[in-house]
Amino acid sequence: MNEPLVARPARRRAALALAAALVLGGAPGTGTADAAIWPVVEPAPTPTDDNTGNGLAPAPPRPSESEVRATVKADVAKLVDKGGLGAAASVRITDVASGRTIYSSKPGTPRIAASTTKLFTGAAALSSLGTEKTFPTTVERSGRSRTVTFVSGGDPRMTNAKLKQLARQTAAALKAKQPARTKLKGKLRKVVYVRIDDSIFAGPTKLSTWRQGGYGLGTIQPVRGTARTTVRKTDSAASAARYFAKRLDKSLGSGWVVRYKGVKAAPPKGRVVARVESETVHALVKRMLLGSDNQVAEVLSRHVARSEGYRPTFAGGVKGTTKVMRRLGVDLGRTVLADGSGLSTGNRITPAAVVSLLRVAAQPERAELRAILYEDWSLPVAGRTGTLMSRFTGKASCARGAVVAKTGTLDWETALSGYTVGEDGRLKAFSVIANKLTTAKAREKARATADRIAATVHGCA
Repeated sequence: MNEPLVARPARRRAALALAAALVLGGAPGTGTADAAIWPVVEPAPTPTDDNTGNGLAPAPPRPSESEVRATVKADVAKLVDKGGLGAAASVRITDVASGRTIYSSKPGTPRIAASTTKLFTGAAALSSLGTEKTFPTTVERSGRSRTVTFVSGGDPRMTNAKLKQLARQTAAALKAKQPARTKLKGKLRKVVYVRIDDSIFAGPTKLSTWRQGGYGLGTIQPVRGTARTTVRKTDSAASAARYFAKRLDKSLGSGWVVRYKGVKAAPPKGRVVARVESETVHALVKRMLLGSDNQVAEVLSRHVARSEGYRPTFAGGVKGTTKVMRRLGVDLGRTVLADGSGLSTGNRITPAAVVSLLRVAAQPERAELRAILYEDWSLPVAGRTGTLMSRFTGKASCARGAVVAKTGTLDWETALSGYTVGEDGRLKAFSVIANKLTTAKAREKARATADRIAATVHGCA
């Protein structure tokens, strides 16, 4: 699965620059402003009253929240009534600070929301694990043993550079405490055996509720304790250990022989001789949301399971995420999760639950959730970044750069959930989920309609 390239815009539309005060911060009704969710822009000119030809006319009065609510409700209703979302769709649009509903259509009906599920996974990871948490991959050895064990730590983004670093560290430790020589093909050699301990996660590595028999490696690999960034394999952890063994052999040089010997638990009294760290949870959540990375999502889900006291399985990840959502005060309603990525057709999510989560993420006391809301461009920006780079065309193009949202796409489902600022200058949260889109034309029409709904909430289209 390749992530779309990120193209950060240099400026935004003047209308949004004038509406930079987002109703986001304090308790409902406080009106605290924070524009950090949006791209950095040059400030708009300040209107003046002079008529010298160099100034601007006074800005028109901003519509009130109630006026915007009435307009958006009517306009969105027209879009939904035209049937662009199909017959199995649900929508919820809410003013973030006040909590007042702007528009609803079957908001409590659970539907397959595809990668919208990643919003729950990301929030759970940030809250349960902490933003700066990393996951170590280590190599262990007992004394002068000729066996070293590659211990998976749950890194979903293992690079070749980190594997080479592990090999160099391990080579230095072996040379400092060399094993006894072994006669091999008539010559005395220092033989090193590489084992892998990939026991950090448990249970099945694929779900029966994933379509297409579990999807191909391009969509997601079977979930293991290590996943490489350069190749995709059925057993990604073993692939990493084999590559580590190859690099260790090179780092040790002549007189040494390194052989990969497969799976075995790390020695109970082993000492860590090499260690590398994963990216932070914050960085992993950003990658997961921006490019809809399924591998990262499922690994983070298992880490949440471990953190919350459950077995690191699909089921444990769901239990952990659900526990965290309830602790955060998210109203899940009839929502039922089945995995961390949204690939499972067993996920049943309501727009009401998604909007509840988006409102919780906007609370100032939830600083750990800032990565979802407005830090580091974590959510795709309409027409600009991530999975929204090529979206918001035609009548919805007026909202390019003005909407941030998580997409969701499966074979017959589409979803769009996120934030935008309305014409009243207040932050809005929305969630659109459409199912049973059995033709390519229906799916494309539903995506375009979802984009237009978001643009309408913003005050255009």
